[in-house]
Amino acid sequence: MLRLSPLQVRQKVTIDDIFSEPDDLGLLVVEPLKIYSPTGNLPASRLEEINAFYVVHGRPPLPDSEEFKETLLAQRLRVLKDNKQYREMLQPFDIHGLLAGENNENTLASSVSFSVPPVEVDRSELVTSLDDIFADDDDGLLSFAEPDIFTLKHVPIEKKTQPDEIAKRQPCPDFYRFSPLFETIQNGLKTGTFSFVRFRHELKIHEGDFFILNGVMGYVDKVGERLEEYGPWNARLHLVFENGTEMNMLFLSLTHGLVRDTEGRKVVLNGQSIRPDEAPVPTGYVYVLATHSDQLALQRFKPDLYKIGFTEGTIEERIKHAEKDKTFLEAPVRIVMTTQCFNINTHKFETLIHGFLGKQRLNITLRGLDGQTYHPREWFHAPLATVLSVIKYILDGTISQYRMDNTTGKIVAKKDTGHS
Repeated sequence: MLRLSPLQVRQKVTIDDIFSEPDDLGLLVVEPLKIYSPTGNLPASRLEEINAFYVVHGRPPLPDSEEFKETLLAQRLRVLKDNKQYREMLQPFDIHGLLAGENNENTLASSVSFSVPPVEVDRSELVTSLDDIFADDDDGLLSFAEPDIFTLKHVPIEKKTQPDEIAKRQPCPDFYRFSPLFETIQNGLKTGTFSFVRFRHELKIHEGDFFILNGVMGYVDKVGERLEEYGPWNARLHLVFENGTEMNMLFLSLTHGLVRDTEGRKVVLNGQSIRPDEAPVPTGYVYVLATHSDQLALQRFKPDLYKIGFTEGTIEERIKHAEKDKTFLEAPVRIVMTTQCFNINTHKFETLIHGFLGKQRLNITLRGLDGQTYHPREWFHAPLATVLSVIKYILDGTISQYRMDNTTGKIVAKKDTGHS
């Protein structure tokens, strides 16, 4: 039989043998027992936060720290220390002697019944708030663009009970279009054709109305689309004032302002409000031009060669770059005639002009400064008297009583054929 030597006999291992061997993996390192505050004990919970800070930083929180959280903890520690009742109640939880002012590292060892080797505490075990979680995000798992909780979205806003004036008055760049309107109203007020009435809500305000607000006469040039976000009917108005200014104002702002103004008035015609179709609305200028072009192809049409056009602005602004514009034959022009128009339909005016002077329209091909050819469409070869007569009869509404004699190039009255 095989016999084992005594050295080959496996010796029994005891608990003491296990603890006496080197602990290379730190399996036997145990953190001291923590004393947790009972649920609902707010002072104890706050002291527990302060204890956790002390373990991490090795000192109590400082009141003059740049970190808001640290100064908050320092303030709470001061409150707990100054209250005798708190000091007595929290004595079992004051494991670092912070309430007694004993801030040394030996306090921890003396507060427990056995000694343990020093332990480096993992900060992840000291999570006491959301700030601790985000501060310990070493892998960047919590790095994202957080939404601004102070930006309200999809929250109904309480509607204003009284609309405000959105814009202030500013100079009206095309006041020349409206100046004759105010002159007409002022003359009518002097002769008694127009009069004022104290404004009331039931009078309403429409496009084309005149009013007095804060001592200044105003005119409702345009009424925008209805604004649905308001309960009562409301829209943006473009207002022009007699002093040469303009502004955009809400309908409700204007009517409320007229009611509040003790001198708020509305202009009426023979006891009736002026309606949009009764008010003379300026729409622009009709003009007749002659060319100074020296192109040979145009010489045979002179001097009875005229351009008839329509512009909403000034004539001078329209022809400012005539030398570069094929509309003006790329040459300087001379203003022969201009007249302001009211309540005129631009498209209808041009249709009538072209219909009466169709046979007299310039029908040639010209070469421009860029080398490209073009066909001028608004130049007519007709006597100046004929051109001016056509414009006059269109503007006064009697054009239907005349016709063009294409043989003579003159406009003549239609013969009365009697009853048919």
